[in-house]
Amino acid sequence: MKIIYGPVASWRLGKSLGIDLICSASKICSFNCIYCQLEKTEKITTEREKFVPNHEIEKEIKYALKNTKPDVLTLSGMGEPTLAKNLQDTINVIRKNTNLPIAILTNSTFLGDKNVQNALKNIDIIVAKLDASNEELFKKINQPAKNLSFKKTLEGIKEMKENFDGKFALQIMFIDENKDYADEIAKIAREINPDEVQINTPLRPCPVKPLPKEELDEIVKKFSGLNVISVYHSEKPQTDPLDKVDLLKRRREELE
Repeated sequence: MKIIYGPVASWRLGKSLGIDLICSASKICSFNCIYCQLEKTEKITTEREKFVPNHEIEKEIKYALKNTKPDVLTLSGMGEPTLAKNLQDTINVIRKNTNLPIAILTNSTFLGDKNVQNALKNIDIIVAKLDASNEELFKKINQPAKNLSFKKTLEGIKEMKENFDGKFALQIMFIDENKDYADEIAKIAREINPDEVQINTPLRPCPVKPLPKEELDEIVKKFSGLNVISVYHSEKPQTDPLDKVDLLKRRREELE
């Protein structure tokens, strides 16, 4: 499996070239979310380690940038990207090779970690997950590692937002399990005061059914006063992936 994949047609980021710092055949994450397109987490952990070497990352980035034109480079892939100990090194490598913006899709569990905070201060866009409004819902939907809590995760989100100069977006995946908590989640979102709120529901194949458009539209209304985008009202750009088979392994969707 390659470290670099895509570009992905992202409804949030445009033509997104993925950088997978986990790069495992099975998911390694601090969550085991019930809606994840990658299905079950084979290794649930909060131990940060180096999964892929820096020289391989740089080699693939150089090749990809010669052969495709993305809008953004996004740290994502087969698990939680902030688990990678060489997160800062990767960001430095990207900066050395391109002026394109750098984004990260994170489940937020390490945003309170000082090393992660220092690394992420050097990127342009943070997309942080928030699917719950309390500990019980957090455990039900995200099924986190045992040493994680909703309170600490939320504190980390707020701390990162306060110390970040780039675009800070909050991503919320709405499903049957949390749709009745939309008011509470919206209240927390206003406390965080992100630059953008991304309202999502799982449209790619996964174990959970998506909410219908009409239902998600009603949820969007609860976030009035915030800058909101919704998956049902966003367009995806046309892309030509470097390797369609490799992309399919991560996206779990049919390729056109």
